[in-house]
Amino acid sequence: MRIVMAVAGLALAFLLGLGVAWAEDKLTISDVMKQAHGGGQNSLLNKATGPNASKEDKEKLLSLYKALAECKPPRGDEKSWKEKTSALVAAAEANVKGEPGAGAKVRQAANCMACHRVHRPPQ
Repeated sequence: MRIVMAVAGLALAFLLGLGVAWAEDKLTISDVMKQAHGGGQNSLLNKATGPNASKEDKEKLLSLYKALAECKPPRGDEKSWKEKTSALVAAAEANVKGEPGAGAKVRQAANCMACHRVHRPPQ
């Protein structure tokens, strides 16, 4: 009986550990901003929307924007957050599909100050 309880305890601990690991894999707003917009001229945003953008860069940017849309805004109206992040995701999806002018639409939707003004907490 003790062996069964020990095995059950180990299994429970393992599953709880997996749950914590999955929760830690969720990207934060800061993670997305650093990965997508960090790096100045060499940012993923610029690479994925430029004339020589690779499919991988476009897909990575879309993935990051989808993760951003799942986050809660630290400040401001959640409806505004959904509108802004939905526009980012839609433009990034069009960019992955190779639609004409999609790169410019992504850059327009990624207007930093429009989002920061209403959603970024004071520094």
